[in-house]
Amino acid sequence: MIIDAHYHLEERLETIDRLIDQMSLNKKDRVALIPTLSEPFHIEGLAETMSGVMRNALTGRWNKVGILMYLSTVTSSGKFSTLGKKYDIYPNPGNGLVAQAIEAHPDKFFGWILVNPSVADPIAEMERWLDKPGWIGVKSHPFWHRYPVKMLDDTAALCVEKGLPMLIHLGTGRKRGDYKYLPDRHSMLNVIYAHSGVPYYKRMWNYVKSKNNVFVDLSSPYLDEPLRIASVKYLGAQKCLYGTDGPFGYPGPDGLYDHSAILQEIYRLPITDAEKEKILGINFKEITGI
Repeated sequence: MIIDAHYHLEERLETIDRLIDQMSLNKKDRVALIPTLSEPFHIEGLAETMSGVMRNALTGRWNKVGILMYLSTVTSSGKFSTLGKKYDIYPNPGNGLVAQAIEAHPDKFFGWILVNPSVADPIAEMERWLDKPGWIGVKSHPFWHRYPVKMLDDTAALCVEKGLPMLIHLGTGRKRGDYKYLPDRHSMLNVIYAHSGVPYYKRMWNYVKSKNNVFVDLSSPYLDEPLRIASVKYLGAQKCLYGTDGPFGYPGPDGLYDHSAILQEIYRLPITDAEKEKILGINFKEITGI
């Protein structure tokens, strides 16, 4: 079974009909949807090049430069910024469209409940959807939504009570980038750090490896193929989940999202087929309990 653990429902870039067609073409069984978090944007050309520069800096000796580049992608007014172009980040995008997609295609989609504790009660948002089928966990973005990880404490406690994992995109520093706080405080909580733990990557992998309840996904242009290989080599296949972060980055020949790009990298990993199956779907099933 192939499950894309990290995909944003953004029909201005890819319609549901095309997404389903691409799922069939690439033999994906399920996609876990996240509400769109911003105005649509493309990562290609020079933007793709600069993304690579930032990634190399973050994983190399120029880490402090990489952190500054990472921080510069969110402006002081709360917009996503790339090469001087600015896009609104939605503080409370809501989960309604994902709910509609799950209801219309229950055999295709799961949903992550997006919460932002800085603008709305996350417990109320969770309780709104938890009794409905298809919801498999909670997604949070301390980086883009600019709040300390500690604000997710109550959310994490409810996730433990309900047996739900959390998918988290970290910021930086002791507040928005505290990757130890939730796993240490809630030992029964399964935490998935998006994009192999950006912006920390290798600096947090030893911690991830040492904790039974911490995992990473391999999604997004925040990674390239060598970094995906390094993630799996260091952490082991049992710690990694396949995801795309689509429909952002990886444009195909038609200019639309190429669902095969990251998938082919997973197939090329120098590991056994059984380990690839763990990454592609088994780990997701075990973590979410589907």
